[in-house]
Amino acid sequence: MKQKVSFTKQLFFLFLSLLIVGGCAQKPVDVSAEIQSANDQFVEAYQSGDAQAVADRYTADAKVYPENSDVVQGTEAIAEFWAGAISMGVTEVMLQTVSATRYGNMAVEDGRYMLHLEGGQMVDQGKYVVTWEMVDGQWKISKDIWNSSNPAKVARAAANDTVWVVWNVVKKDKVAQFEDFNFNYLDPAAKEFYPELRSTVRILRPVSPNDDGTSTYVYLMDPAIDREYSMKPPLEAKYGSEKADEYLKMFEDCLKGGKQQWVVTTQTSW
Repeated sequence: MKQKVSFTKQLFFLFLSLLIVGGCAQKPVDVSAEIQSANDQFVEAYQSGDAQAVADRYTADAKVYPENSDVVQGTEAIAEFWAGAISMGVTEVMLQTVSATRYGNMAVEDGRYMLHLEGGQMVDQGKYVVTWEMVDGQWKISKDIWNSSNPAKVARAAANDTVWVVWNVVKKDKVAQFEDFNFNYLDPAAKEFYPELRSTVRILRPVSPNDDGTSTYVYLMDPAIDREYSMKPPLEAKYGSEKADEYLKMFEDCLKGGKQQWVVTTQTSW
């Protein structure tokens, strides 16, 4: 019986200890204003052109995770990284704290950024997540990762890549129909079902009609990839076989002679 009472006491004191420890754990605290102030100091250092001062806003073992690049770690490497950004002509940085929450000695921030060149031209905008550490009474960056909200740059042909040039001589009275087919039927289908092919194709609109009233629209497959450039598969995938045939006839009806012309080229080093 005594053993049972003793065991019950042990359980009671263990449970009480857990409650005390849990009660002492620090709750999340909103520190958005503090982190925005730390960001303002970062921006001030950057816009003064002092890459070392920027690096000093990080912890000694901090890591930076730039877009399309390897991890940058440590004060010296981070200073070199930001010196490169400054030398590229990015003269103004805007950092906006959306939210920042403190957990003990650390804080997690999500925010938005904008980068401008001299004269105010915006060259990038995006979002970021940063973890901060309290070091000697100051918030310093521990982990810094961001990515752009701008559309991804479309890859273009490198030297020796294949480029297709396709020209469409459109009848004088069929220009509106031709654009309707391309932008309202073909393009939505290609984006949805063949995005890889779609990303390699550009359509060029003529500035003025030809002497005979026709208009020459150019498709560039730049670079051309090892896939079939056919309009029918995406049209069928989105609209079905019957409608695909109807839209293809609509397209062919626009062309002088009912056919396209093309040439396969190779990108030079220029």
